[in-house]
Amino acid sequence: MRVHFSTDDLAPRAREQSWLDFVAEHVKSLSFNDRPDPATFRGRLDALVAGRFTLYDFRSSHRIGGRSAADVRRDNSDNFSLHRVLGEEVYTATTRRSRPEELRLGSSDFCLSSSEWPCQGTMKDGMSVRGLMIPRRVLSPLLIGGRLTGPVAIPAGSSLGSLLGAAFDAASAQVPVLSPELGDSVLENLCGLVALACGPSQEGRSSGQDSLRAARLEAAKRHIDQHLTEPGLTPANTAAALGISVRHLHLLFEPTGTSFAQYLAQQRLLQCRSVLTSAAGASRSVADIAFGWGFNSLATFYRAFQREFGMPPAVLRAVGAAGHGG
Repeated sequence: MRVHFSTDDLAPRAREQSWLDFVAEHVKSLSFNDRPDPATFRGRLDALVAGRFTLYDFRSSHRIGGRSAADVRRDNSDNFSLHRVLGEEVYTATTRRSRPEELRLGSSDFCLSSSEWPCQGTMKDGMSVRGLMIPRRVLSPLLIGGRLTGPVAIPAGSSLGSLLGAAFDAASAQVPVLSPELGDSVLENLCGLVALACGPSQEGRSSGQDSLRAARLEAAKRHIDQHLTEPGLTPANTAAALGISVRHLHLLFEPTGTSFAQYLAQQRLLQCRSVLTSAAGASRSVADIAFGWGFNSLATFYRAFQREFGMPPAVLRAVGAAGHGG
């Protein structure tokens, strides 16, 4: 189930409470200590339930707030909350130790907390958070002792934070187009990485290693996709960018049945096909398009294109033009 809510079309005096009610219904109860001007208040929520998990993205004009003790009692939920700040946040949680624990989070940092703890966040430019509600029964077996003793920050710039960020972004893009069952599996796999940052149990270490391999493969593909136009993109410089060996890079691709070179060529060919069949690419030559997407040999491009799509580029372009009435 996917839901969207925005205060843009509501009367000013109804915006804040309507937004709070909607967030409480679909994610969790929140309370805020500041009171923005009703005339300028803006709130938005996008949430997606995938099996046992809930992905969410909320924005609000509020700058100070979180979950009060009353919110915790009202929800009576049994979840962990992984959130990623899209700015800077001072985050404080009151754990069972009854002593507030403060974290300072930078842009794109992650924080893992428990829904049973009252908490407060402060963001000077308004609340802007993406997150994942994780059922306790999913993550607890992966943690030493089955629980958190306090909130855990996972810096975006750390090795694990970078991989978690890539995996989180990939999951956020994939889950909306998958069935709830498959989406649940993708998000469960993400939990292995979360456990590695929090003190994994033996089961958590095993799950974490599987998640780590999947995240590194996703990071490798992401690097390739971002550098497709560069003719000099190689396994060596890709491995160096990821901080792994070339052998490790090839091993990441091995279980997929597609090598690094095959994946790179396929993604370039797909981009070339897209341009060839688009109105915007009608005035560009085949050679210009091929070289523009990183091929450094026309002969190699033509052979690969014919093999991948079963026809030469010019024929595919003509078929596309005919289909669009050109």
